[in-house]
Amino acid sequence: MEIISNNNNPFVQALAVSTVMAVFMIGVALGIMDMVSAESNGLPLPFPIVLLIFAVIFITGSVFFEQRGADHIGSLIGGTIVAFSATFACITFFGGAMYALKGGITAIGMGQIISALAICMIASMVIVKLLQHKLQEHYI
Repeated sequence: MEIISNNNNPFVQALAVSTVMAVFMIGVALGIMDMVSAESNGLPLPFPIVLLIFAVIFITGSVFFEQRGADHIGSLIGGTIVAFSATFACITFFGGAMYALKGGITAIGMGQIISALAICMIASMVIVKLLQHKLQEHYI
């Protein structure tokens, strides 16, 4: 059986992007819930992995900002901010995935998760459309 993929279908693209972003948002939210819970046992990832994630994002972020015209100090500061944000998002997402696998979804309730998925899908679609509009203004 061959799976037919149509990458040019805007409905499928919008649904796929909003669903992936919504699942990521829910994962981050569950990870934050797990971090603040009393049963939390620290970082969900080993510290060397966290440090590697930070280093890779810091370097790519610094180069990104330098290529966009930032001075050396500005690119380092921008890279640091992006690295902290993205590393926090990665840690909380993986923590949320572990929390969900440990029974966190059943503790919250399936109705709540489905409602959160719907709300996050709507929010992600709004974010994508705002970014598209903003980038279209900027590059035209």
